[in-house]
Amino acid sequence: MDSPLPFLSPIGTSKLMQFIMNLVPLLGVIFMDWSVFALIYVFWLETLGISFFNGLKIFFAQGGEIPGPHFSKALTYLVFRAFVLGFYMIFILIFIGVMIGSKQGDGYEWVQYLVFSEPSFRITVLVFFFAKFFEFIYFYFVKNEREISTPEQHSSYFDVRLIVIHVVLIGGFFAFDYFSKKLGNHMGLVAFALVFVTVKSLIDYFANGDYSIKALRKDEN
Repeated sequence: MDSPLPFLSPIGTSKLMQFIMNLVPLLGVIFMDWSVFALIYVFWLETLGISFFNGLKIFFAQGGEIPGPHFSKALTYLVFRAFVLGFYMIFILIFIGVMIGSKQGDGYEWVQYLVFSEPSFRITVLVFFFAKFFEFIYFYFVKNEREISTPEQHSSYFDVRLIVIHVVLIGGFFAFDYFSKKLGNHMGLVAFALVFVTVKSLIDYFANGDYSIKALRKDEN
């Protein structure tokens, strides 16, 4: 449910707050020396978290002809999303972690992000998870969104978050390669982060918090 105020909500899940959260990876690169892998990995984790909460929304949805719980639909969605995201994780590990990490001269430094041993990265992930958890509880149960919600609203197997990964990987890599040659690796990372923040913020704004392709087409109409 939308907040009665256009940019504010009781737990900070508005577009403005989402944009501020999107700036965290850029700040991580500038001030905490996050790597390209950290940028992509934090987005992958965000997508994983959203998929998990969507699975819970499918399970508890009470709208539609058949009220929940919808165990089989939720399980099917979660298994499929886990498979798709697992495929992307392999690609990210090889292409971003190993190849770009070697290009930066970082070796296997990306492993510290993978296992959450880097403090600022770990805190960022925890803050995101708890923010999404409270958003889920507040809107879905306190505001009783589940009473009018249907499983189909949250069960899009392919969404624009996957498009974001493609665009950021391609556009970000070229930005990193160009600026790292001109201005050094750090500016290359900043350029990659700027591509990431710009693309993700545009998707967040136009999708209005819903990343399904169906929702985007509805907004366009």
